[in-house]
Amino acid sequence: MDDQTLTVSRQVTDDDTIAPSISSSGDVSLQWKRSLDAGQITTTLKPSDSVNVKWEDGAWTANIEAPMDGMSVEDMNVSVKRKIDFF
Repeated sequence: MDDQTLTVSRQVTDDDTIAPSISSSGDVSLQWKRSLDAGQITTTLKPSDSVNVKWEDGAWTANIEAPMDGMSVEDMNVSVKRKIDFF
């Protein structure tokens, strides 16, 4: 049987949405989205596993992924990208 996930999303303010999830294997996570003037920040926490922060600001996107166990700078992944339209 495939692992199935149940997510319940709730908009708590005009700019904030939270979405806890639980999978059939017992994994839980919590996602928080915050709307900004030119984009949004999405933070996803997987307890005892990792935290991911994605910041979208217009054409720019920054992503930070960090493990929760024994976190050090070497274990983090950070990326920044920009969308460029030529035509």
